[in-house]
Amino acid sequence: MADTSLLQLNQELSLLLAEYWHEIDFNGGAGASAYYVTDAEFHGQFASYIGVAKIQQFYDWRRQQGPRLSVHSFTNFRARFTGPGSAEATNFLFLYAANGERVLPSHAPITISLATDRFVRQDGRWLCTYRRFEHLFESETPITNPQLDDDQA
Repeated sequence: MADTSLLQLNQELSLLLAEYWHEIDFNGGAGASAYYVTDAEFHGQFASYIGVAKIQQFYDWRRQQGPRLSVHSFTNFRARFTGPGSAEATNFLFLYAANGERVLPSHAPITISLATDRFVRQDGRWLCTYRRFEHLFESETPITNPQLDDDQA
């Protein structure tokens, strides 16, 4: 049986992840930077973004492309402590997304990925230091994970 601290960790990080994906799906990631440490890493299938400013630049870029409807849904969430004040979590992420506004035709997820996140506890809250998506399934609908030049903002 899991101990109380491990159960609490799983609850806290699962809720944090649900809040993060809600921010992305319903606010376009305008506040995404609040979930990361300054030197965080975000590794997508085609590009990586190093530093919270670059991660936020990606979400800002995405919103500038026009309306996009997305649902990031996760399951099989598992977190463990990796040290005092640090943790790692994995989950299966189902991404449903298409350009446009609701209501759009339904389809299979455009990706199903193994997501790995690392966290540190700072100032009483968990922040992401590392996020990686490893695609297990892909559809023909393209994802948005561009290489960003430093002059793009």
